[in-house]
Amino acid sequence: MSEIERIESESQSELIIGFYTGTCASISGQSTLTYEIGKHGADGSLHLRITRNTGGGMWCKDWASFEAIEAVVLGAQELKAKSFQCLHPGKSINTGGFVLAALRDLGLIRVSEANSRLHEHVPMTTLELVLQSPPKAISSNDASVMTVKLHRKVKGRV
Repeated sequence: MSEIERIESESQSELIIGFYTGTCASISGQSTLTYEIGKHGADGSLHLRITRNTGGGMWCKDWASFEAIEAVVLGAQELKAKSFQCLHPGKSINTGGFVLAALRDLGLIRVSEANSRLHEHVPMTTLELVLQSPPKAISSNDASVMTVKLHRKVKGRV
């Protein structure tokens, strides 16, 4: 990261104030993620970032705007981790999968009925609608149980 990119990233983070924190299982089911939703102080725009991963892998901790996220999601027929790499170009490839997991937890996307390896936009759903009644944050014990159930369900389909 260049000095200019680092300064821009830091100044963006200072302007965005988090107001919701949630936890969810990663797509692989091998770790629990913590994500945060924040609001930009100057323009009121909404943003999302991944703040923690129990699996210890690398990821980008920068904010992604809801506008950019919805540009990826709305109208897409097939969503996968790679679909979200454009939110943080040149950063860790894990980030796309982590964003996918957070959006699934929020209810903006769901596993495709046609192919369990793909996701799709939940029709008539926007991030603003989802935030009117976001999922409750789950404890780490609940997350590990959910991770095991998710892993078994996927494994049983193969």
